[in-house]
Amino acid sequence: MSEYALLKKLCLTPGPPGFEDKIAELIINELDKLDFDYKIDPIGNVYVELGEGRPLTLLSAHMDEIGFMVTYVTDEGFLKVTNLGGINPGTAIGNLVTVLAKRGEVYGIIGATPPHLLRDGKKELTIDELFIDIGVSSREEAITLGIDRGTTAVFHSYFISEGNCVIGKALDDRVGCYVLLKALEKARSPEYGKVVAAFTVQEEVGGRGASTLAHRFKPDIGISIEGTIANDTPGTPSEKIVTKAGEGAAIRLMDATIIAQRKLVDYITELAEKKNVKVQFQISPKSGTDAKWYIQLGARTVGVSVPVRYIHSSYGIAYKKDVETVIDLISVLIKDNFKKL
Repeated sequence: MSEYALLKKLCLTPGPPGFEDKIAELIINELDKLDFDYKIDPIGNVYVELGEGRPLTLLSAHMDEIGFMVTYVTDEGFLKVTNLGGINPGTAIGNLVTVLAKRGEVYGIIGATPPHLLRDGKKELTIDELFIDIGVSSREEAITLGIDRGTTAVFHSYFISEGNCVIGKALDDRVGCYVLLKALEKARSPEYGKVVAAFTVQEEVGGRGASTLAHRFKPDIGISIEGTIANDTPGTPSEKIVTKAGEGAAIRLMDATIIAQRKLVDYITELAEKKNVKVQFQISPKSGTDAKWYIQLGARTVGVSVPVRYIHSSYGIAYKKDVETVIDLISVLIKDNFKKL
């Protein structure tokens, strides 16, 4: 089993879209330890180039997590916010958050009007109705703490790795970053062609980091590595299950932005079978990943993911055996680099 101390650091460190610097530092430190040369582009992507020539495969995992940005500080010191990435306002209430103030981290709680005080029987909340309570009583106090318009916040949580699972925030997509780092350590370099292993920024708000890399490298093959939707939970009909936790690496056949290239899917599936790596197929018509930019630049495209229950909330849960399976699969893909495709 891999050591999960690194995943713990990745999950507990804050890094909302556009503010991935601390995550990048952790990844760069790990790449230094592994003796990989890396580059950082102006938008903040961190990437490693291995091998040379074609085919060029671009593998990416995104560093950012869902979060909030302060839009207004009220006279009473409450922080009005907008979302950075997909957040369900109804499930955000009552969660502890870390506000990334200029003078250091400040803790607060997501609040909204209590349900029993809502008028006209309204039940569905919007992001505009949420606020962060940091325990001050004036705008001036908040400003003194280094909080103002544009300050960001993320969910604050613990990390648990006892037993068969890992539990924590931001497994979408810190588990993908972890997988890619461990796969690089295992594979080291491709036997054929070139591989670019990238840790991207701003995926949760449109895949902007991936867009710059797609235009820079114009890959032949593009693969997003994610912590993806596992909804094998009570109340979900079997035909609506996207992926199942504990059932292996999820190969993304389609989503709202791509249809995976079938020859690529078959190649990965056959290689996984030869290497005794367990896979499952994912159909996810309402989501998308960085891979949407790779297909737009003409790449054969697919996604490979760790199933994670309750993504885009304050906690997710993933099976360790799935994490290890995806590490094995990505390391094989780096080494092979589709030499017989």
